[in-house]
Amino acid sequence: MAVAEAGASGAARDGKDGAAGQGAVRAVARRLLPLLFVLYVVNFLDRANIGVAALAMNAELHLSATDYGTAAGMFFVGYVLFQVPAAAGLKRFGARRWLAGVVTAWGLCSAATAFVTDARGLYLARFLLGLAEAGFFPGVVAYLTTWFPAQQRTRALAAFLLAIPVATAAGLPTSGLLVEHAGFFGLSGWRSMFLIEAAPAIVLGTAALHLLPDSPRRAAWLTATQRTALEGELAKDTPPTVTGRTVLGRVVRFALVQAGVCFAAYSLQFFLPQALTALFPGVNAASVCALAALPYLVAAPTMLLWSRHSDHTGERASLVTVPVAVAALAATAAALSDLPLVTLAALTVTVAANLAAVPALWSRCTSSLAGRHSATAIAATNALSNLAGFAGPWVTGHLADTSGGYQAVYAVLACVLATSCAAAHRLPTTPASPDTPTTPATHPPATVPDGTAR
Repeated sequence: MAVAEAGASGAARDGKDGAAGQGAVRAVARRLLPLLFVLYVVNFLDRANIGVAALAMNAELHLSATDYGTAAGMFFVGYVLFQVPAAAGLKRFGARRWLAGVVTAWGLCSAATAFVTDARGLYLARFLLGLAEAGFFPGVVAYLTTWFPAQQRTRALAAFLLAIPVATAAGLPTSGLLVEHAGFFGLSGWRSMFLIEAAPAIVLGTAALHLLPDSPRRAAWLTATQRTALEGELAKDTPPTVTGRTVLGRVVRFALVQAGVCFAAYSLQFFLPQALTALFPGVNAASVCALAALPYLVAAPTMLLWSRHSDHTGERASLVTVPVAVAALAATAAALSDLPLVTLAALTVTVAANLAAVPALWSRCTSSLAGRHSATAIAATNALSNLAGFAGPWVTGHLADTSGGYQAVYAVLACVLATSCAAAHRLPTTPASPDTPTTPATHPPATVPDGTAR
């Protein structure tokens, strides 16, 4: 009788803890995701608006397609070099102060792009912007692992990564209008665009300082019960200890897959307005930018739907391989098409499918690399994969110059995505948690990027 009562009491307690944990996750989503989403919208806009500026900037600065591709890719040189030091900065200063500083710094660097006068100045401005932004994306990915249990993490990552298509879909037409019609203090439209679109980052840096707590334990808007329940849910995700060699192997595997996705994403991101200008000659800049936004309007709901499917079905390899394979096939169709509308449709599918793979890939990556050094491992993965961020625009510019068009570019994208798809089949599975009780009392506290215990 006593055993039955104890069992019933334990079940009731588990149910109460589970409800408190779910309530805590919902509270975290309401409090953190909107701000992180807005920050990433601004982040991606400041990174990618050079693609619209190029419609007027290239002529004013006398840039060839290769020069422009080098400038667009130069961002990733600084971005890659500062990834791992940025992860150390996150751990040293805490998420709140570090992310606030990063946001302000990239706003200032983006604004400085308005004053370049030649290719070398543009290369330097893009390099410094990459340095400034290096600490943001991997920092936020690591930050989310300290707030969302693995079961809810793919959807949380999707809500954050949704900023990519939203920033592009909204930013391309807006940037196009600014390039055509804006002009302040005698500056041309593309220079004014950089100044206007850099301003939100400088303002939001202050907001991040006040609204992003370093860890659940420092979140005043969670009740004590919610904090305890959330810590218990997060403790269940703690992986077994693995060797440094194992972690390095996982970093390389995930980086290889992510590299193909980055190569395709940034090749299209930085050159799509110019590619569509070639497809639809005579169309003005604002209309071209509206057309270029179409793939990203399709990508936004695609990402959300695929991420919801991912959370319901687990972390199977197909959640990454299927969308990447679809993107590769669509890029092949774009390479073979001579019809502008068919090419636009194929590029739309390429962009949407490629972006749909990203939340599932990063969810699997963060689960596999979770642990004491997760921030550094995630930063290393992002750094290695973003070497392709430089290669993509550079190769695209070179091929556009030598071939006089973009079909060769689409063929290369198809090959790169097919390689990435093949590599995704060999990704490591998420390590199983130790077979131990999962209440907070029986687990040692896990270290979060700011060095505090959660």
